[in-house]
Amino acid sequence: MEDNQQYTKKEIFKTVGLLTEFWVIKFVITMKIFNYIYYNLYKSSIKKNAVAEIPVITYISFCQTNNFLTLINIFYYYTDLNTNYYLPKYYLIIQIVLYIVNYWYFQKMEKGISILQNENYSLKKHKFLIDVYLFSSVLVMGLSYYIYKEY
Repeated sequence: MEDNQQYTKKEIFKTVGLLTEFWVIKFVITMKIFNYIYYNLYKSSIKKNAVAEIPVITYISFCQTNNFLTLINIFYYYTDLNTNYYLPKYYLIIQIVLYIVNYWYFQKMEKGISILQNENYSLKKHKFLIDVYLFSSVLVMGLSYYIYKEY
């Protein structure tokens, strides 16, 4: 690293603080989105599966994993850290951790029951937006990883 690119501890902590603040805001906003996803996927999954929450929680965890890895890629890109992380290992570990967290949140805390009782979460004709969200989260994660690795 060149001398003019040295970061002070204050600059690093400021960057980490801003990213943490961004993550908290994003988490609050996306949890609302995941409530909509849970409601609509559960309603369609219950028709096909005896245990409808397993594919729903897997789907939600997959989306959250993509979002989390996008944030990691952006953080590494802007801090110029030359960390060469192995994406499949990160993906697997984060996916398992988020599945456990989501299972605890939706099933053990019984948030899923309260979500299913609220008809306001129904997307009706706009259910295709759930698939658009998943596709875009995968696309943005892949694009951010490519930019981080190439530039």
